Amino acid sequence: MEVSLSNMKKMATLMAASRRELLIRTMGIIIVSSLFTLIEFGFDYSGAQLYKLLLISLIRTTFIWNGSMHIINFTLSRYQIFKQPGKLIVSQVVLLSLFVIIVESGEVFATENFAGLSLDRNAILTYYVGSLLITFMISSIYASVAFFIQWKSDMLRANALEKANLEARYETLRNQVNPHFLFNSLNTLLMLVNDNPVASKYVESVSEFMRYMLNSRDKEAVLLRDELKIALEYAFIQQSRFGDKLQVIFNVSENYFHYAIPPLALQMLIENAIKHNVVSKEHQLKVNVFVADGQYLVVENTIQPKMDKEPSTGVGLENIRSRYLYLSNKEVIVKQEHGKFTVMLPLFEKSI
Repeated sequence: MEVSLSNMKKMATLMAASRRELLIRTMGIIIVSSLFTLIEFGFDYSGAQLYKLLLISLIRTTFIWNGSMHIINFTLSRYQIFKQPGKLIVSQVVLLSLFVIIVESGEVFATENFAGLSLDRNAILTYYVGSLLITFMISSIYASVAFFIQWKSDMLRANALEKANLEARYETLRNQVNPHFLFNSLNTLLMLVNDNPVASKYVESVSEFMRYMLNSRDKEAVLLRDELKIALEYAFIQQSRFGDKLQVIFNVSENYFHYAIPPLALQMLIENAIKHNVVSKEHQLKVNVFVADGQYLVVENTIQPKMDKEPSTGVGLENIRSRYLYLSNKEVIVKQEHGKFTVMLPLFEKSI
């Protein structure tokens, strides 16, 4: 219910902002088209001809205003303001200029054939120059608003990532000194050390896992290849503890190894599956890690909730969501259906 109310409030806010923008745009079109016509023709023409000129100016201004807005939005979707400003400005100038030429050609034709007004070369030039001025004035307003929105968004995302990284570091530190984790690890080691070749592998896995946590704590993202490698080590540690009561199956092709992922995100999801579900002979816990649709890294586990739940900070999944929004502007998908809990991490590319 809280989620629904929150979404409804967001939709209402967006609709109100859209209505305000539409009202301002409509008023601007009427004012600009009227002033342009009256200044240019108001003292020389009257009656039906003036009304025709007003109509032509209104249609011209409507096309230019709305077209400029769509062109600005289109170029902003193709080029990022802070990363590709040169391409953004050039594309806007070229597209807007071509658009004005097309619209003004139509206005000149309508003025001469619909309003019955003969235009000389200077008058036609005034049309083009005036429209270019109007276009770039409107475009500068939309570009300024877009710049401010992007700057604010980047600032909020940077703050969110900083908070998420602080929480991740805290979780990493807490896990390093978590007595419960160390106690289970030592107990398992005692069982394996008696001339068991698996003992060396267990110690090596613990060592690799701890080293990875230390090395990745200051990184925003790591390669999926490296994250899968350490997740395998973590799965081996946990399977040494639970035996065949826990199955962690990895099915990820090397074709996806070049994609990026927030550090320890995969390990955190496997840990959550173990933390929140029963792991026993009667209820074997199965965790599957695979790629879906070539777009998502999926972590899926059977749902068999514990009666006595372990303490949880509740920030793990939210932490991953926040870091994904910052790094890729993509949403993490979480589903709970058909007796399975599924988390879908979007695949993205990042220079590392």
